[in-house]
Order: sequence, then C-alpha cells, then structure tokens
Amino acid sequence: MSLLNLSCKKATEMVEQDKIISLSFVDKMKLKIHLSICKACKKYEKQSQLIDDFFNINKKKYSSLTNINIEENPELKKYILKRLEEIQP
Repeated sequence: MSLLNLSCKKATEMVEQDKIISLSFVDKMKLKIHLSICKACKKYEKQSQLIDDFFNINKKKYSSLTNINIEENPELKKYILKRLEEIQP
C-alpha cells in the first residue's frame, strides 16, 4: 500500500487511535506524511489535542460531573471557543 494512499477519514481515525494504542511504525509514517500534506487533518489533530489537554487539565475540577454541558457553562464555552480560534490557519 502506498504511503500517500490514506483518506482523511482514515487519518482522523488514526489520530484518535494513536492516543489509545500506539500505531505501528508504518501507520505512524503514513499518518505523518498525510498530516504534512493535508491542512484539514493537521487542524483536526491540533483541535483534538487541545480538547484532550483541556479535559485532562480540568479533570479534577469536573470529576464530579458525568456530562459536561458547555451551554450551561458560558465560561467553559468561551474558553474552548477562544482556544479553537487560536489554532485557525
């Protein structure tokens, strides 16, 4: 299989999969090449990481909540939207 033959759908799946289980060397290289070419997938990777970082940092603060509704928490919504705007191309 060609290193360049990776769909955006598969690339975003691999971004998330790599957080849970480590990808093989070949898959990591395929993903790295795709992300170096595809701005949309690179942006997705950054946004996904930002969201993961946010919830890891604030895990203690929100640990008692089972579902976080950003509509009911305007400060949280404002913070997330601000951070997402910062990574716009």
